[in-house]
Amino acid sequence: MSHLRPHKGGGVRRNRARLLRALSASTVLGAIVVGACGSDIAYQDRPPFNPPADSTAGFLGYYAVSERATTCGQCHAELQAEWAATAHANAWATLQANAGAQTMCEPCHTVSHNGNRAAEPAGYPTVSDSVAAAAYRDVQCESCHGPGLDHLAAPTAAQPLASGLVAPGGCGDCHNGVHHPFVEQWSVSKHAVGDGLSHGDNPSCAECHNGKDALVQQFGVNAPYANKDDGAVMPITCIVCHDPHDKTLPAQLRAPIDEGTTDNLCVTCHNRRSTPAAPFRGPHAAQGPLVLGGEAGWVPPGYEWLAGMTSSHGDPATNPRLCATCHVSPYTVTDPASGDFVFHSVGHTFEAIPCVDASGIPVPGPCTENDRTFSACVGCHRFEVTARNYFIGFKDRLATLLDQVWRDLNDNAIIDPAPTDGGLLPEILQATGDETQLDPSDQVLTVAEGVLYNAQLAATSERPKFLDGATIVAGDTVSFSGHPSGGNGVHNPGFLQSLLESSIAYAAGFYGLPAPAALARQP
Repeated sequence: MSHLRPHKGGGVRRNRARLLRALSASTVLGAIVVGACGSDIAYQDRPPFNPPADSTAGFLGYYAVSERATTCGQCHAELQAEWAATAHANAWATLQANAGAQTMCEPCHTVSHNGNRAAEPAGYPTVSDSVAAAAYRDVQCESCHGPGLDHLAAPTAAQPLASGLVAPGGCGDCHNGVHHPFVEQWSVSKHAVGDGLSHGDNPSCAECHNGKDALVQQFGVNAPYANKDDGAVMPITCIVCHDPHDKTLPAQLRAPIDEGTTDNLCVTCHNRRSTPAAPFRGPHAAQGPLVLGGEAGWVPPGYEWLAGMTSSHGDPATNPRLCATCHVSPYTVTDPASGDFVFHSVGHTFEAIPCVDASGIPVPGPCTENDRTFSACVGCHRFEVTARNYFIGFKDRLATLLDQVWRDLNDNAIIDPAPTDGGLLPEILQATGDETQLDPSDQVLTVAEGVLYNAQLAATSERPKFLDGATIVAGDTVSFSGHPSGGNGVHNPGFLQSLLESSIAYAAGFYGLPAPAALARQP
C-alpha cells in the first residue's frame, strides 16, 4: 500500500518547522502527539522523538534501532506489535542473510521511496553511507504509509494514509521482478483485469467485483486508505486478500486457505449461484460448492451421488491447501544447460495450468494443453504428463456429454429444434413444440432447463456457447448466460460426469425420448 501525500498548507509547514526545531532541541513531544491521534494510541509519558535522518522527505524510521521500535509505534503500539510479527520486520536481516544481496536490493528492505508516493530517492538511499541509516532498516510503517513527520507535526491535518492500489506507490514497487513477480503476474490475472471489473459499480455485484466493497462485506475491513472514497472501482488488489498488519495466518491472509467450508478465503467470493433459482440464470462462481461438495446443480429425481460429492481436490485431508494448491502454485525456472536461476513464478496469475513460453515462464493465453505447465498437479499425480493426459481425457468425456445435450449444427448460437440442431434439448423442442421448456424468463424450472443448468455447470472451454450469449427461444430472443465454474471439470470430476449422465438419462425418459447415443465431438 502507498501514501498519497496530502496537500500541505502553510499551517502544516509551520508546524513541521517548529517540530524539527523542537526535535533538534530534544523537547518532550508527548502532549503534541497525544492530543489528536487515533484510538490505538499508547497514552504514556515518553522521551522525545528523534530528528529524521532524511529531513527532506520526513521519514522518521526507528526510534530505538536495537529494539526495532518504530517511531510510529510510540503512539500506535498495537499496530507496532502486529507489525513486529511479520516478515517485513525482518526484511533487513533477510537481505543480509542472502549471499547474493546487492545494493540495488536495499530500497525494498528499508524505509525508502518504494511503497509510497515519496519522491525518489528518499529515506535509506539518501543516508545509506551514514550511521543514521540504521534507523531506516526493515520495511516499517512508513514504507507503506509514507513519511510521518508531517503527521507528527499536525496529526489531524496530515493523515499518512496508505493506498489500496498495487503500483506505483504500492506493494508492487517491491514485490516485482524475476524473483518475486507478484505485480506482473497479478496484473494479467482476472483479479486485476477482465470483464468482471465492469460489474464493480453494480451494488449487487460489488462485494466481489470491487475490491473496496469486498474488504467491507467479505472481511469487515472499513479502515481508511488513500483511494477509498475516490469513487473508482478497485480491482481485487493485494490488500483484499492479504492483511498488511496481521500475521495470524500464513502469508498474512485475511482468511484461511485450508478451511473446507465457506470460510475459505477463495470461497468467500467463488460461491454465488450453484443451484437453479428464479430467475433461472446459469451458474455464477460455483467453484466453491463444486470443489467442497456443497449443493451444486439441478438434481434429477431419484439421483444420489453415492460416493459423496467431494472429490480428493476438495478434501482437506488429501489436499490441505485446497484451491490454492492448483491456483497459487509457485515454481522456479532454471536454465536447463547451466542450472542457473531464470525466474520464480509466484502463482499470482491464479491460473491452475498456466500457458508458458519456451523456457517455462507463465504467459497470457490462450494456448494448447501442450503449452501449459501442469506442475501444480505433480504433488498428487506424480508426473506432469500423467496430469495432462488425465485432464485431456476427462475434458473429452465431458465434451461428449455436452454434445449429447446440444450441438449447434447451424452455428447461430440458438438452440433450434431438431433436426436443425442436434442433441437432447433440440429433440425436446421438436417433440413438444413447446418453447417454454427452455424459457428461463417464465419463472418455471422445467426438466429441460435443469439439464441445461448442469451443462452450464460442467461447460468446458471448448464449449463456450453453454456459458454466454446463446439464445434459447428463437422467437422471443430469450438469452441465457452463465459463468465458467467447472474448470473444465476438474473441480469435481466424478460428480460432474455422474450428474450430467443422470440428467440426460432422466430427461430422455421424462419426455419419452430414446436415451441419446454417444455423439461425435464437434471439430
